[in-house]
Amino acid sequence: MQNLSDILKQFQQKYPKIEETKLAEIVQNIAEDSDIRQFWSAHQKELKADAFQLKMMDLHEFIQQKKRIQSGEKSLYPGYYPQLEIEKGYPHVRYVADEKKQQQLMQADKLITYKMPKAIKNADLQTIAVESGRAEAVTEIVETLTQLIAKPDQYTQGLYLYGDFGVGKTYLMGALANALAANNIGVMMLHFPSFAADLKDAIGRSNDLKSRMMAQAKSIPVLILDDLGAENLSMWIRDDILGVILEYRMQNELTTFITSNFDMTELTSYLAETRDDRDKGKAARLMQRVKFLTRQITVSGKNRRLDN
Repeated sequence: MQNLSDILKQFQQKYPKIEETKLAEIVQNIAEDSDIRQFWSAHQKELKADAFQLKMMDLHEFIQQKKRIQSGEKSLYPGYYPQLEIEKGYPHVRYVADEKKQQQLMQADKLITYKMPKAIKNADLQTIAVESGRAEAVTEIVETLTQLIAKPDQYTQGLYLYGDFGVGKTYLMGALANALAANNIGVMMLHFPSFAADLKDAIGRSNDLKSRMMAQAKSIPVLILDDLGAENLSMWIRDDILGVILEYRMQNELTTFITSNFDMTELTSYLAETRDDRDKGKAARLMQRVKFLTRQITVSGKNRRLDN
C-alpha cells in the first residue's frame, strides 16, 4: 500500500476542513483494516493511481458500517452489509442483503397481497396462540402447508375458514401466506370485496389492469380469497369474477383457500340471490367448485379486534 504520510498530505489538501487528528485517525483505520488491505492487494493492477486518495471517505464508510453491524447498532442500510467492488478503476461500497434480508426479499417476490391489513405482513404461524377455538384450524393449516412444501407438483386441497367477525381467520391465512412465500411458493392473498369493487371500477378505464389482476388470481399457485360474502353481490361478480376464478382453479387443480363469515350452507343461499337475479342452480354449481377446492374448518373464539 502507499506510504501513509503521503496519503495524509494529499488527502488533507482535498479535505482541508477535516481536523488533522480526525483525518489521521481515518487514514490509519483504513490502512489497518484487513478487508481493505486484502482488497487493495488483490486489485492493485485494476485500481487507478489516485484511487486510495479520491475514495478515502468511501473506505471510511465501509469501515464504519462494518463496525456498526458487528456491534449490533443500526446501520446505514439495515439488513445489508457493505462490500467493496471496483467501479471505473476506483473502490466502491456496494450493499449486499444479508441472509435474513435475502429471505425477506425472496418472500416479497413470491407474495402478492391486495388490500390486506398491515398486521398480515408480520403474521407468523410460530407465534399464533393455539386456543381451543382455533386449534383445528392451526393444525389443518400446518398439515396443508407441509403437503404443499413436500409435494409442490401435486394437488393439495385448501381450506374454507368459517367463523364470526374478528376471530382471526384473516391473520391465520396471512401467517400461511408468509410461510408459503418463505418456502418459495407463489401465493396471492386478496380481500375479495375490495378486489371485486376495484375490478368494477376498472371497467372501461383499464382492460390491462383487469386482465392482469384476473390472470394472477386464476393462475397463482396458491390463492387466498379473504372475506368472501362481504361484497355487494351482483351477477357480474358471481359469474364473471368469482365463477371464472374458481372454475379455472378447479380445472387446473390449483390450491385455494377461502375465509368467510358464512358457513358453506349460508354461502350457498348468499350466492343464489344477487341484486339482479335469483338462481339456485348457478349457486349450486359454484358451490361444487368451492367444495372441490376447499374443506370447511370452523374458527371460533373472542373478537380480537375489540381487544385492540
